[in-house]
Amino acid sequence: MARYGLLVLIGMALAGCSTLGTADGANQAQQVAVNYCEQEGGEVRSRQEAGKTRQYCHLLEGRVVEVNLLYQTEGLRVH
Repeated sequence: MARYGLLVLIGMALAGCSTLGTADGANQAQQVAVNYCEQEGGEVRSRQEAGKTRQYCHLLEGRVVEVNLLYQTEGLRVH
């Protein structure tokens, strides 16, 4: 019985760690990436693609990266 209680507690703890699965978490992550882009001297531009608006970071070095991908590749985190 104690084993099951421990498993439930572990599951609850892990579920509490996952904030980026929510729409609010995704918006926060996107904002962190936008801020990072601008701090690096880049410019964020929006594009309409397949009925969705996507944001791209145009970095000074000439690289263009989607904001969500920038968040993932640069190891950025929501604080």
